[in-house]
Amino acid sequence: MPALLLIFMAATSGAITGLQKDQPALTPVQALHTGTATGTAATVTEPVMDNRTVYYADARESPGSVYYAELGGAGGMPHYTRRSGNIYSFAFHPGVPEKLYFVNANENRIYLTALTGTGYSAEQTVYTHSTYVRDIAFALDDAGDLHLYFSEATGAGANGMIYRLEGDGTATPFYEVRLSDVGGSWAGDFAFDTEGNLYLSSGNRIPASIYRVRSGSGAVETVYTDNAEPIKGLIVQDGQIYYANWRKTIYLLTNGTKNDFYTDPNRTWLSDVGFRRALSADEVPRAGTYSRVRPGDLTTRRTMSAAPS
Repeated sequence: MPALLLIFMAATSGAITGLQKDQPALTPVQALHTGTATGTAATVTEPVMDNRTVYYADARESPGSVYYAELGGAGGMPHYTRRSGNIYSFAFHPGVPEKLYFVNANENRIYLTALTGTGYSAEQTVYTHSTYVRDIAFALDDAGDLHLYFSEATGAGANGMIYRLEGDGTATPFYEVRLSDVGGSWAGDFAFDTEGNLYLSSGNRIPASIYRVRSGSGAVETVYTDNAEPIKGLIVQDGQIYYANWRKTIYLLTNGTKNDFYTDPNRTWLSDVGFRRALSADEVPRAGTYSRVRPGDLTTRRTMSAAPS
């Protein structure tokens, strides 16, 4: 099994916190994993890891960056910048937040870079899909194992699909997003909460909505609709929904009302939002069961691209 698949380990409370304790300072990712190097190491500004530091991406920029803003402090600072290519969506590993995963929604690859003592390492290709990868998110499965999930979507062209990366290097169809459930269009953005509920956002369209798929029943319900702005990448943190509006603002959704959380006047297409800190097992999102597509229901299993040694 490729060393890269160590991300798919049993995520008990000890495993999640143990990852961070075992690796207080990561060595270069080339020494930890195998993969395809597509960038070069970058210097980085290291902010405090807490819920007051928000991270976000601007899909329009190339080379793309993941920015951070400390609420009440520094704002709009680049945390990681690629050598070339855009960043649409990203996710920090919940047990080892030094690991940053990201995608360019107009490519079929999932990338990884890791923070080292000298900055971020060269990018690695974690997985190559058969079509564009739109979004990514980490979550625990029913057995408590940590997986990386990703989506494919064509807007209003056809139903979308969320996949789960398995420990053997394959990707299994996990949940089919029916356009009839999400207003006729889905750009691929999704998130999980700690109760196993799945959240879907409309993407770059107006009106835009956030939908919740209830774990267990699979019932799809509308959480919020915005008639003035798009709703792009989102995350559920501590029971609250944060989302990017494909413009300059990140919103916090509270009791059905959007509240300005952070605005970066220098950005154009804010496409995703996230937080970066080591999580306990109780804080890690969970993927539920939704009575739609279960792992193994479909015979198609995508295989991870071979990584050179």
